[in-house]
Amino acid sequence: MYRILIVDDEPLIVNSMNLMLSEAAQLELEIYRAYNVYEALDCLKRIRIDIVISDIRMPGMSGIELHKQIIESWPRCKVIFLTGYNDFDYARHAIRAGGVIDYVLKNEDDHVILAAVEKAIAELDKIDDGADYILNARKKLKLAIPALQKNALFDLMRNSPPSPEEMKKRFEESEIPLLLDKGVYLVTGRVDGWMEDASELDRMLLLYACQNIAEEYLAATVVNVSVVFESNRLVWLMQPKEFFVENNWNEDQEQQAWEHLKMRVYSILEAVQQTCKQLLRISISLVMGREPFEWNNLGAHFYYLKTLLGQGSNNGQELLIQDSEQLGLNTEQGKRHYLSESQNSKKQLELLEQYLANGQKEKFNILFNEIMNLKDLADYKFQLEMFYSLSLSLISYAIRVGLFDELFNKMDLGRTTQYDAHESWSDAAAYLAKVADYLLGQFEPAIEEQSQRLITSIHQYIQSHLGGDLSLTKLSTLVHHSPTYLSRLYKRMTGSMLSDYITEERMKKAQQQLAHSTMKIQDIAVQVGYEAAPQFNRSFRKMFRMTPQEYRDLFFTPNE
Repeated sequence: MYRILIVDDEPLIVNSMNLMLSEAAQLELEIYRAYNVYEALDCLKRIRIDIVISDIRMPGMSGIELHKQIIESWPRCKVIFLTGYNDFDYARHAIRAGGVIDYVLKNEDDHVILAAVEKAIAELDKIDDGADYILNARKKLKLAIPALQKNALFDLMRNSPPSPEEMKKRFEESEIPLLLDKGVYLVTGRVDGWMEDASELDRMLLLYACQNIAEEYLAATVVNVSVVFESNRLVWLMQPKEFFVENNWNEDQEQQAWEHLKMRVYSILEAVQQTCKQLLRISISLVMGREPFEWNNLGAHFYYLKTLLGQGSNNGQELLIQDSEQLGLNTEQGKRHYLSESQNSKKQLELLEQYLANGQKEKFNILFNEIMNLKDLADYKFQLEMFYSLSLSLISYAIRVGLFDELFNKMDLGRTTQYDAHESWSDAAAYLAKVADYLLGQFEPAIEEQSQRLITSIHQYIQSHLGGDLSLTKLSTLVHHSPTYLSRLYKRMTGSMLSDYITEERMKKAQQQLAHSTMKIQDIAVQVGYEAAPQFNRSFRKMFRMTPQEYRDLFFTPNE
């Protein structure tokens, strides 16, 4: 026999329910009544209550607040909310908290309330025989599985592949139902936008609903696992279902199975998009891989497809893209085109940097607008490359001229350094233009003095690191300039080449060592930055018209 407590501030409701439940002798209930929340709390303190039927809105304390008190005292107690208000949003907070069996209206027929009580009794019966504990444990494990799968797969993407034994163990622990001795096919997806009033919980539920819809459509064709990443994105990993029916497959049969998968999956994803829009009222964009690939290439393919998927909402229009040679630029023609365009962009960026450093605002703006409207920048990956190249150039300039702190007291550092912080390419371009405009507005004509200080710092570094890396790339990194710009600046400021200065300083150091030490010539060569004595000998002879040994023989005077 179970104990049931009826709580309502309307005596008529309490008494009528008491009569109804008393007449339902088959339920075998011990019935208690409370005409306000305080009487209910007093009853709950004195005796164990198994089921509570409570009004959800009462003076002094709501049914939801009472529910919190109930589960603190009697965690197994089941609650049925009763109200005259058809207000599910108000009740769902308590329903999420657990222990709530049902939510019924006061004007419902008796059989609806009795059905809710029977449901509560069935739940209590399961607790008594221990089945509920096992079920809860299984539920918690099921809830943890997506996190385990995500960790296993993203570890595989980020790090070098573990041993086959370790991968097999991780897949078994996280219930990833895919074969490690076969290739894997990849699809990435993105929710393009949410309803304005959607909470974090609502968004999570919608993502899970997307996964369920895709699973229903895919189940007949593939075995797959999907995980959520970056709050609004999904990735599916899949293999043909045929692989799980038969074991012996020759190369031609495997290829046919993969071709069938690609053909079917494209149509399936179209249906998934349509269903998500109709049932969930959300638009999703999807990108399919070109081919299946080996597990040790999982990371590279995932990040490539993620780049193709891009960012932003495409004005609410969902995308369905299948990677191809045209997108990937893997043909020889595509590679040549990309390298050609990349070299051209590099030259333009170096010129833009010069305009910025010289305060040439008008020339900077003309070239900046030209660069930001290149035809190739319709492709997300080129947008990404151009954004970060320009961002780095602007930040480097701000550091060099002492404007970094002042700039980012006025501007947003996150939007300057993170492309995904912008809604579109035009938004990102406009923001970088704003940053550049501020920097150009602070330009001071004393650029010669700044350049002279830069040359002095370069000289000091060279003199103290003659045996180290003095390549143009290394030196340009130290002063936050491009190698080409540094070379031109040095030539303009000194009238000579930077490489000539480095050679002269190395030879001066070599002269000192030859004339005042007994160090071997091979060791002197290494100390002044030459990998081998023959190379050092040629440079020395070219400058002084004699070999290092001849120089030592003429000028050797050891230090006292």
